[in-house]
Amino acid sequence: MIFFLITACLLLTGSSVKEIKLTEGVQPGNLAPGINLQGINLKGNKFVLLQFWAAYDAHSRMVNAQMYNAISHLKTDDIRMVSISLDENEAVFEGIVKVEQLNPATQFNDPRGKDSEIFKKYRLNSGFNNWLINSEGVVVAKNVNPREISGCIEK
Repeated sequence: MIFFLITACLLLTGSSVKEIKLTEGVQPGNLAPGINLQGINLKGNKFVLLQFWAAYDAHSRMVNAQMYNAISHLKTDDIRMVSISLDENEAVFEGIVKVEQLNPATQFNDPRGKDSEIFKKYRLNSGFNNWLINSEGVVVAKNVNPREISGCIEK
């Protein structure tokens, strides 16, 4: 009798399990917040490195250039870079891309700067960061450095 009672309970609880939906956020395991800028697609490749920077932030510019070079040297189609500048002056953005010899196809600008939805969604008030996002749009790593990138995409 106890066996049938336990079996019935397991069957009932098993039928009430629902599919878990990911929540949007900026931590690993979250669904990456959407970005509404022309030309940007965070899905498609096995991985996308989403990098934020601004001309007025020397550290973020340096990391952006280092990550661009690291990904360029990987010689794989498994990852592509989407780099977003939050410079309000388009000419400054374009000048940095040219001076630092970055591929314009990987560099985008949101001239709304700190007032942009991207700045708020990705909580950039605490600093410019990067996110590694998989093909399903899920954040798999945050603040990856150039030495770590190949190991992250091989997992």
